[in-house]
Amino acid sequence: MLALAGCASGPTNYEGVSGGLLPWAGALRPPEGYARRVNPLPANASAILEGRQVFAVTCAACHGPDMRGRGLSGVNVMPHPADLRAPHLANLSDGELYGYIAEGVHGTGMPAWKLVLTTEQMQAAERYVHSQGLVVPQDARVNPVPDSPGAITLGRQVFTQICSSCHGLNARGAGPAGRSLQPRPADLTAPEVQRYSDGQLLWILEHGVTGTPMAGWVGQKVITHQQAWTILRYLRRLGKVEANPTSLTLFNDGFYRSYPVMSTVGNTFAPATPESPVKPSAKGAGK
Repeated sequence: MLALAGCASGPTNYEGVSGGLLPWAGALRPPEGYARRVNPLPANASAILEGRQVFAVTCAACHGPDMRGRGLSGVNVMPHPADLRAPHLANLSDGELYGYIAEGVHGTGMPAWKLVLTTEQMQAAERYVHSQGLVVPQDARVNPVPDSPGAITLGRQVFTQICSSCHGLNARGAGPAGRSLQPRPADLTAPEVQRYSDGQLLWILEHGVTGTPMAGWVGQKVITHQQAWTILRYLRRLGKVEANPTSLTLFNDGFYRSYPVMSTVGNTFAPATPESPVKPSAKGAGK
């Protein structure tokens, strides 16, 4: 379970162990064929206790007894072991989590435990890990900001200002500051994160994630609710295209790159006036 990406555990696509984290690293994807697999073990105290014992023997050395990815052996593992208590983990299906345990994760230290453990042991481990996940409460709030190019652009600019140093401009957890953090920043384009409702994602921006560097930016009055909603518009767009935002036509026309950022609390810079998106043609300029 070394490389499960979480709300505090970022991308794990490496070019070999020594190649380092690629800036364009994509979202971690669950193994094919496991998503709808049902765990036949009941989620009761007996199964969870058995899973805890399996975890202690096979997983705790890297992930640590608190499941935060800080085990003694995990310190020297690249990419670092995942924070298994990250909120998005509760958003994985039983089958997806079991698939990670059984098949491992290519390019990381996470082995295919199906070669070592029995099916029952892996099922018990899945029950235990899921029982310890931090659950984001249900939240029925809907994003009031229109899904428009302007809103996406504003969201990108606020994200760049507040979030990109850890999560990276493309939101995949590869920001320069995030590489030294434990647990690692989340890949926000990953399907496990995108499954959260708008209200749940806003709740994270309001409250942060306990036990990780993720702060409650809205609750700390660094950004407003309006700015948070625009960030979510940007993240939803990235979740759809799964590409570097600078490759999108929307952000390459000069106009949106200079669009004024929505002012943050305590922001002192004067907003710039964007240039017109309409450029005269060479033929028209000669008239």
